[in-house]
Amino acid sequence: MATEAVEIGGKRQFALAALASLDGFWELDLRTNEAHFSPQWQRIAGLTGEHFTGTLEHWLPRVHPTDRERFEAELKAMRAGKSQQIQDRHRLRHNNGLWRWVTIRAVSARDESGAVTHIAGTMTDHTDRRMADPLTGLPNRLFFMDYLEHRFQRAQEHRDWNFAVLSLGLERFKLVNERLGYEGGDALLMEAAGRLTDAIGKWKISSETIVARLNAAEFLICLEGIEDETQATDAARHMTDELRRPFQWRGRKVIPETAIGVAKAEPGVASPEDLLHEADTALAEAKATGRGHLVCYSHGMRERALERMQLEADLEHAIRDGQLVLHYQPEIDLVTGRIVGFEALVRWQHPERGIVMPGEFIDLAEETGLILPLGDWGIREACRQVMAWRKLINETSPKNALDLRVSVNLSAKQFGRPGLVGRVAEILESTAMPASDLRLEVTESSLMSNPDTAQTTMQGLQRLGVGLHMDDFGTGYSSLNHLHRYPFDTLKIDRSFVQEISQKNSSEIVRTILDLARSLDMEVVAEGIETAEQAERLQSLGCHLGQGYYYARPMAADDVSALFMNIHQAPQSTTA
Repeated sequence: MATEAVEIGGKRQFALAALASLDGFWELDLRTNEAHFSPQWQRIAGLTGEHFTGTLEHWLPRVHPTDRERFEAELKAMRAGKSQQIQDRHRLRHNNGLWRWVTIRAVSARDESGAVTHIAGTMTDHTDRRMADPLTGLPNRLFFMDYLEHRFQRAQEHRDWNFAVLSLGLERFKLVNERLGYEGGDALLMEAAGRLTDAIGKWKISSETIVARLNAAEFLICLEGIEDETQATDAARHMTDELRRPFQWRGRKVIPETAIGVAKAEPGVASPEDLLHEADTALAEAKATGRGHLVCYSHGMRERALERMQLEADLEHAIRDGQLVLHYQPEIDLVTGRIVGFEALVRWQHPERGIVMPGEFIDLAEETGLILPLGDWGIREACRQVMAWRKLINETSPKNALDLRVSVNLSAKQFGRPGLVGRVAEILESTAMPASDLRLEVTESSLMSNPDTAQTTMQGLQRLGVGLHMDDFGTGYSSLNHLHRYPFDTLKIDRSFVQEISQKNSSEIVRTILDLARSLDMEVVAEGIETAEQAERLQSLGCHLGQGYYYARPMAADDVSALFMNIHQAPQSTTA
């Protein structure tokens, strides 16, 4: 590199500092309308890296259309003497077709009459900092979308559609953070980035393939050299195999599970955003199918995704406008046949579809967070209704004053949400419901989602006096461990054992659960009783409480009120 100063525009403008700088220098001579660009400016634009003299047309057509109008307006204001300096950030098209993110700083010079004669400044390239994920070093979503836009344009111009987009997610990453800590979770993400990069070389995937980190535990991959979906899914499986190798962190081991959505590029895809949306739609389908699944996009998914979006909007509307109702399934004393309480079960009174069962919307509510307002409403409504029934019985038949309890299911998101104990306490106070008559039912999966928070929450609920039921007992792989760790007072025997209670194995399992509960001073409720034989067998084994279609199906609140009014006392039993 020469050490002498460089002649630009007839003046000695730049010395060694300019040649060594990482910034690009430029100058606009307003008297001749000539623009001068330093070698580093040229290199940032992907050009020859030599001094160049031309006009602003060397620059302005390279500015991103979204940014150009603003930049030109700033230059115009400086030319007119309305401003003395510029600081502008815009995207500059590199000679390879990709966008670079640059910051422009400039000042103006005036002659003796005060007219602006020159504008000069610097251009700083901060693309790498802006477009790279700081944790893994991979490109980020911003870079990926710029690349995909360029790749899509190339496909349209040259009919080169031999690529596919993969949307990849590490499953249950929240549990990884809880088990390994956030430092361990970050280490896994860095390891996953390395494994994905290694898989490209190991399995002869095109070296032009781009791997980017989207956010949290999700990655985007633009697979190059892919002629059809079969090649795309084969490459995706190779990546999955690499990721599923055990990962160890400070003596603890996890086996990462993945879900992958694949969208093959085709001439019929309208835009890069549509292709990415197809991959994301396929990923959502893979997650819904189960861990470790890989799904290729199909046109039916778009319709299902649109239906799901509509369902989400309808559900939000339903919660806000009171379309949700609770139905109540009686909990029966198996010896006397009297109702001792109810399990509250949510239903959606859809204005067009009629009654919608929870299996069609609870998972969606969980995914979208709508389960939180839905759950708060459910607890409050159940408590309010039970107190209304008590008042009804006490007024119509004072001699048959009745205490009723109600059970409400809690989701994993509700259970892991801070402040649940305070909200339950406020509901109990506002409805005058005794804490001992509210029972909250928890499944094993709810405990596993956030075990430490679950323990703290359950201890707080226990101090309030609220009952805690372990739902579907016997179906989880560590139910006994959870009995030891968490303060449950009631077990609910899963219906699968009740339905097979005539079989020796199921009968012995029920007997064992009852013996265990007695030793721990816990109640037991049998679910899913459908026949007299099942009810009699449960009684003979020493089970005192149960529910199921043999006694009553879930009923609307008005039907329960009518039942109480008709008999003026707690009913002995109601047959389905």
